[in-house]
Amino acid sequence: MLGGRTIAMLCAALLIAIASVIFSDNWIVSMNRQGEVIRLIRVNIATLNQLKADLFEAESAQRGYMLTKRTEYVAPFNDALNNARANVKLSERLVTETSSQLNQVIELDWLKAISSSIEAKSAEMLLSIRLVQENKIEEANQVMNLDLGMLQMQKFVQHTDELIKQQTADVDAMMEKRKSTAILARISVIGGSLLLIFLVVLVIKQLLNELYVKSQLQLQAAKENEAYEKKLQHQAKLLRNCTLDFQADVERERQKLSRELHDELGSIFTATKMDIAWVIKKVKATAPDIAEKLKKTSSYVDKGIQFQRNIVQELHPAMLTTFGFWPALNSLITDAAERNNWQLSLNLPDENVNLNETISLVTYRIVQETLNNAHKYAKATAVSVDVIVDEQHIKLEVQDNGVGMDTELEKEKTHGLKGMRHRVTAIGGHFEIISEPGKGVLMRTLIPIDFEVA
Repeated sequence: MLGGRTIAMLCAALLIAIASVIFSDNWIVSMNRQGEVIRLIRVNIATLNQLKADLFEAESAQRGYMLTKRTEYVAPFNDALNNARANVKLSERLVTETSSQLNQVIELDWLKAISSSIEAKSAEMLLSIRLVQENKIEEANQVMNLDLGMLQMQKFVQHTDELIKQQTADVDAMMEKRKSTAILARISVIGGSLLLIFLVVLVIKQLLNELYVKSQLQLQAAKENEAYEKKLQHQAKLLRNCTLDFQADVERERQKLSRELHDELGSIFTATKMDIAWVIKKVKATAPDIAEKLKKTSSYVDKGIQFQRNIVQELHPAMLTTFGFWPALNSLITDAAERNNWQLSLNLPDENVNLNETISLVTYRIVQETLNNAHKYAKATAVSVDVIVDEQHIKLEVQDNGVGMDTELEKEKTHGLKGMRHRVTAIGGHFEIISEPGKGVLMRTLIPIDFEVA
């Protein structure tokens, strides 16, 4: 997100850009308007010069007619006068459009004087022409030679020249004004652009600063996340190691209990059986019914001894301690297959693959519980066991072709499955049961082995 200062500078830059565009457009419009005024004034100057030329042409046509009495001079004379009157009207319109209010009054007065001079001169010239047409040559020459016509012509020329001079001054003033407007427009554009560039540079600098601060915060957050991740991994590893230690303690207690049952209870059973055998020997001849009863009692003791051995084996298989994990696991699987007449498919790693004691016991218990479930509930005829070990995990798959089950219904009912799941997930492993009614059971377990067990 952008900071408040950056947003404020961006808004200021936007406002300056808009203002620069508006002012520049106003200056350009003013310059165009001033240019148009200059053009109209120049048209007016040309009109006034044409006005002078028209009057001179009318006077020339008048003199030509008076000298030659040729009628072809009449039309140019009339046209020149008409053009002169039209140019006066055009000049009035142009003055009205271009001049300031003060100059407009003066210039319109001059145009009225020019128009009066033209009409007076026109009347004098028309009179002289009419006299010539009436063959009053001498009177016509007298009219031409009167000072009144000369004075009217002088006034006309004087007023026209003054008006042209004023219009020229107006052009020069408007040119200066246009030049000033152009300078102001350049100042506005250049100043606005420089100010806009300055603000853009400030915005870029502010953005770079914010990006730098954000990058530093991101780096700091990344470092903190990395530290938290390492701490979390360490805590998780400690927790898993504690779980393994707990399971190792449980196994040690089971081993201790199995040893005590084997030693103490086994001794008691053995002594009892020996005593029963001694009593049977003594009373066999004198009390055969008692001897027979004692034989049954001895058979019960044999069953107790067998049950005691099974319990000891369940608590801690002697083969784990005597021969190691892989032979014990192999014996567990093959013995179960023989007892249950299973068609067995077994795939175990090389016996040189070493696992720590706790991981070995966890794996052994999972296989043991899975095979017990296959014996008790599955009604299977074939079982496959696959164990794969790499540098980080031990992967275990046990599959049977039994009756299967609905895993959603059995998930909460079967304590054995819950125990295996908790045993695996507690040390960071993955436990999965795939089954449907009538399609057997597939148990998959992934157990991490990269632990340091205290």
